[in-house]
Amino acid sequence: MKIVFVDVENIGLAELGKIKASIVDKVFVFSRMNNVRDICEKKSYLCLSNYPKGSNQADFYIIAYLSLSIALLSKSELKTITFELFSNDESLISAFQFQCAQLEAQHRINRTKKDKVKKESKVKTTLVITKLMTQSPEAKIYAALRSPQALDENFRNQLKLSKSNFNKAINELSKTNRITRLKDNKKKWVRSI
Repeated sequence: MKIVFVDVENIGLAELGKIKASIVDKVFVFSRMNNVRDICEKKSYLCLSNYPKGSNQADFYIIAYLSLSIALLSKSELKTITFELFSNDESLISAFQFQCAQLEAQHRINRTKKDKVKKESKVKTTLVITKLMTQSPEAKIYAALRSPQALDENFRNQLKLSKSNFNKAINELSKTNRITRLKDNKKKWVRSI
């Protein structure tokens, strides 16, 4: 299933007709133009236009709706949904990717202008670096434990954590049962949630 966010104010009305969505997908279209409402009604899309006039107001509303959608889903539901954004606005794309990355939500960006595609890899790289730099030690360790790992010096050095921050984070994650030891190999740890 997909939850699609369409920034019509950025991509234009013609691109709205090119979106492919099944009957089970949710499509949120952000625009204050009257003719967009008619198109959305015919395609069973939800047109959201009750945001203030002004620069970037649709962008703020898109991120608010995305955050709300992610927050309302359980972890198991989150794994079955892909969040898609149709926009060429690099600031909005960056914010959208950041919100999805925070809760490890699957996402896809659909740019409608071809010259924007070249910048995509640079934006993704910047986002990953920024995310790693701003994550707490607990979040770094938790994210790295997708597969069983020994919590040793090599692992700590890969995450670039001080010994004290590493130990505090391990204790906190263990105490809250977010990570546990493997039953068949007590030296390795894995996520428990």
